[in-house]
Order: sequence, then structure tokens, then C-alpha cells
Amino acid sequence: MKRIGVDAGGTFTDAVFWDEETGLISSAKVSSRKDDPAGAVVAAASRVVAHADDASLSDLRDLVHGTTIGTNVSLERNGPRTAILATRGFRDVLEIARLTRSSEALYDLLSPGPAPLVARKDRFEVAERIDRDGSVVTGLDEEGVREAARSMSSRGISSVAVSFLYSYLNADHERRAAELIREEAPEISVSLSSEILPQTREYERTSTTALNAYLAPVCAPYLAHLTDQVQAWREGLQTWIMQSNGGVTTPQRAAEHPVNLLLSGPSGGVVAGRWISRQTGIANTITVDMGGTSFDVALLADGRVPLTTAREVMEMPVRVPTVDIETIGTGGGSIAYVDSGGQFLVGPRSAGAVPGPVCYGRGGTEPTVTDANAVLGILADGAELGDDVVVDRGLAEEACARLGAKLGLDPIETALGIRRISNAAMAGAVRAISVGRGHDPRDFALNAFGGAGPMHAADIALEMSIPTVIVPPVAGCLSAVGLVVSDVLHNHAASFQMRLDGRAVPALAATLSGLRRRAVEELADDGIPSERQTVQLALDLSYVGQNTAITVEVDEGFDAGWIARTVERFHAMHERVNGFRVDGEPIDITTARVGGAGSITRTDLRPAPPSTEAPRSHGSRSLVVSPTQILDVPLFRRELLLPGQRIEGAAVIESNDTTFVVPGGSLTRVDGYGNLLLTLGGHR
Repeated sequence: MKRIGVDAGGTFTDAVFWDEETGLISSAKVSSRKDDPAGAVVAAASRVVAHADDASLSDLRDLVHGTTIGTNVSLERNGPRTAILATRGFRDVLEIARLTRSSEALYDLLSPGPAPLVARKDRFEVAERIDRDGSVVTGLDEEGVREAARSMSSRGISSVAVSFLYSYLNADHERRAAELIREEAPEISVSLSSEILPQTREYERTSTTALNAYLAPVCAPYLAHLTDQVQAWREGLQTWIMQSNGGVTTPQRAAEHPVNLLLSGPSGGVVAGRWISRQTGIANTITVDMGGTSFDVALLADGRVPLTTAREVMEMPVRVPTVDIETIGTGGGSIAYVDSGGQFLVGPRSAGAVPGPVCYGRGGTEPTVTDANAVLGILADGAELGDDVVVDRGLAEEACARLGAKLGLDPIETALGIRRISNAAMAGAVRAISVGRGHDPRDFALNAFGGAGPMHAADIALEMSIPTVIVPPVAGCLSAVGLVVSDVLHNHAASFQMRLDGRAVPALAATLSGLRRRAVEELADDGIPSERQTVQLALDLSYVGQNTAITVEVDEGFDAGWIARTVERFHAMHERVNGFRVDGEPIDITTARVGGAGSITRTDLRPAPPSTEAPRSHGSRSLVVSPTQILDVPLFRRELLLPGQRIEGAAVIESNDTTFVVPGGSLTRVDGYGNLLLTLGGHR
């Protein structure tokens, strides 16, 4: 069977055509369309199948999409007017929060803190109360709910988050409130905290539900429109949407829980990183994805996709499982400028797809990282990028000259400065996710992708003393590859507050069993047969009195040694994360979790046999390495390199979607899957 993966980025929308028997068939980049992202998805899909024969198209089954629509709405804060319906006396939960102050405002006593997502006048209260054991203390004031719904409708509110106290134990009041709101104001989208995040801590539950409500009126219409566009293009094609947890789901489920789409696009790259890790046999990798607007970093220890439930969006906690990615505003389109204090800076402001970097010739005037790479010879003058972009080095030089005039630098010095500043920022992000989390980056390989990632990967690796760089095939479109090799994934959780001992086992087994049943039912609804399903159980655990918990995977069978194994896993993980363990200290359970995964494609490709031919260069490329030095290095075409071939020393390896800069003193070899493995000088 064949699949299409389409990853929508800020500058380009990438697509790949995939055969589960033979792997990649074709890839393409088209310019993203801010006003019509679904149109760009279909345009990219059309391009990768343009030369396919009828037999190939008859086997085409799925289109998997990674979207940035949720991310864009949250970053730009341009979503619709949203309301909250809360238990009487708790309308200000979002503003009271945890009473902690950010590091930026720690000593600013007049700082009002972040603006709440929902204005106070749009936060409604209603009489109701569930007790801490799930029993009803005060019944739901149904007329109060109807009155609130009518008021929301009259104000033009598009969506409401319903978050009542202890609804994670008893959701009856929230469900009834939803029914009443839909009767009074059917045009209003309703998000229930008991469905979005059925867990303890009312602030985190309310903030996560409020963000879901904020995104729903934007994401749901987009997903419906996308599905219609895909069906109009090719009837019968199944559409899947990548979630923040690194798994895909149906557009219908994604529309109900759009808070799970915040890292939809970047998650595909991390999933692809896991797949590349398995191919190369390198278990520890750091993925770096440099696109047009951002630089995304993830650390995969032992080949596992890292998940977290401690992410913040718009300075609000979002407690759904997401791939643990560190993101900074440094991409190919990041703009270089001089601030009011005369400081030379790069990003986070981006030129985006339109006008894009100056060298794209679309009207941009401020130099970007891409323009610097064009001036330095890394990007070839006249290179074709995507569907309608041709690099113009002369325009890039003019832009660098204008900025350089403010700094007293010539265009070359300015371009070198842009590259040096952006490399330092990216190395800092790699340092934060490795050294900052207790990992030695020298024990990892750097897996570089995205349209701009391979241009900077070697510099970052040298800065961090990382010995090996991996550049996968179609590195510029690798996030799209991650989409086609991903599984269907459903995560479910429930609060479970007991001590980890034998007395908790019966109730815990019942809770996990219920969550497991729900995950399996959803996989079955998605058409995943039982033999392709896997289920993983986990618990959030902490020492008694701790305010934060650690998620620990646990075995399904509650045999005699189950508690001892779980306790030891927690101690070991706590020591790795926090630097210490307290053997013998009681452990509390706070949350029970279940993840259900369904495999929908084969990913076990066979490696190609090594070639005995020597690699052949196709000319040379002049690289500016300093204001006074130009280095001529051999130029290789990526698609002509064969498994087993080796390149000694400096080189430029060019493909249709990216350019890989290889420093001197290094060794580059091609493995059986087409991955480029660079061993830096000093580590050979």
C-alpha cells in the first residue's frame, strides 16, 4: 500500500509519496499558503504523484497531514472570543493560577502577569458542586446554565470551556451543562474538562480546556475543509492528522481535541528521527529540524520518542501528552537586524513564505539566515527551491550590504555574522535539551533535517563536541516522512490518588483496565485490527510530599513482583532526572495513563547492498569561510551517491530539498538506507 505525507511549514509545505514495500517514491516542496493551507496540502500531494502510474495510484490508501494551524493561532493569539463556565466562586482560576511569577517578572512588583486567555467578563459562574469523593453536594442550576448560554450567544462568543470542580470524578454536571448550552446556543462549540483532561488540579485542567475551546472554532472548520479538499482531489483517500504525541488520528477526533495539535508539524520529524535511529543502529540521537521559521530540537535516548505533560503555551500549562521538543525562533527565514541599542541580532521575527528571504525575489528587504547562506556560497545562485523560488545571490548581497552599513561591516562580514549568531543560538538549544537535562551530548549523534538543518549541522556538532552527524534521505522533507511511518495513537489518563502498595492494586487494575478498554475500542473504530494494536501502561509517581511527578511505564500483569519492579523503575528514573533517589521512601500515585498504538504501515525496509564504485563529484563549490578566505570544495549530488561510498574531507552535498556542508578533516559515508553518516575530524 502507498501513502502520502504532507507537512505544512511556515515557508514550504513538504510532501512525500511512500510505498511500504520499497520506501520513498518521490518528494516535493511547494510554497505554503497562509490564506489557503488546505490548498497547499493538495497542491503538494498532487505534485508527488504527478508521475505515478495507474497501478501505483490504485494502491494509494492514506494521506497523513502535519499541520501548524493550532500552533499559529496560539502564537499569534488571534483566535475567536472564548468563554469559561465554572463552578460558582471559581471564575478567576486562570488569573490566580499557582501564584508563581515568571523569571522575567520576578522582581517587577507592578507586573500584571500574562493576560488571561479568556476575559473576566466572559467567565461565567453557575451554582453546582461535586465533592472530593464524586458525590453531589449541590445540584446543577440548569436555568443558570441556560442564562449563561444565552448571554454567550448575544455576545458573539464562539466557544466555551466548561470546567467544574471534581468533574474528573463525576462528569454528570459538565455533560448536562453541555446539553443545555447546545439547546440554547447550538452555534457555540463546547469543550468539557472531564473529556479534555480528566485529572486533578483545577488550574491546569481549566487552562488546558480553555485552550482547547480557543482552538476548536479555527481547527475544526480547517480539518473539515481539508477532508473535503482531499476527497475532491481523490475520492476514498483516508485522511489522518498528526498529533502532538507523535501519533496520528482521524480528522474528526482531532477536531474534538485540537489542543492535541499544538506540535503536530514538529512531531513528525521526531517520529522520523526514531525510524532513522533504528536504521542506523545509533540508539542515542538528538534531532535538529531547521525550517523556515523555527529550530526544533528533541533528544531520543535509547531510540524512544520523548513525551512530556509539562508544556506551556501562551504562558499557560497544557497537560496533554506532547513530544518533548525545544523550539527557538531561528530558521532559514529568521531576520537579521540591529536593535535600538545597536546590538546585532537574528530572529525570532521571520520573513515567512511571503515575502520570504530577500534572495527569493518576492519583495523581502531584510536579510535572513537563508540570505547569509546564499552570500557565503552554501546555497547556489540560481538554485530552485520548491515550486516557484529561484535563489538570487545578488539580492541577498544587497540586503547584507544595507544591514552591514549600520554595523560598519561589508556584506561578507555581515553574512558570516548572521551565520555565527544563528549557529550559537541553535547550539544553545541543543545544550539546553542535553546538558540541561543531565545528558552528555558527546554520547549522542546529531540527526539533522529540515530545509536548512544540514547547512548548519556540522557547525553545531563541532560546537557541542558531538562526534557524528546523520543526514537522512530527503532531509528537507523528513517531517513528511515521519508522518507516513507513524502509528495511530490514543492517550488516556485518569487521576488516581493512592499510595503505591498492595492496597492500591485492585482499584488501580480496574482503572487501568477501563482506560485500556477505551483505547482499544478507539483503535478498533479507526479500523486497526487487534494484531496491529499495542497498549502501554504508565503511572505518574512521586515521593510523598513532592509537588511534581514522573511518568513511569509499568507492566500490564499485576503479578507478585509488580510493585517491586515499579518502585525500582521510579527510583532509577528519579535519580536520572533529579540526581538523587530515596530508597524506602513511600511513593504516591497521582495519575494512571494508557497509550494505545495501532500500526497502519510497514516500515521495515531492506538495506541496499554496498557499491564498489567510488563517488564522483560534479564540479566544485566556492565557500566563503572567512572575510579573506574562499575554499573550493568538491560538489556531490545526493541522489547519485550509492550505499557504501565514502567521501574524505570537505565537501558540499546538494539535493533538491537541502544542502549538506561537510567540514574538512571529516569522513562521510552512505549506509544501506541512503543515510549520510558524517564522522567529524578527531573522532575518526
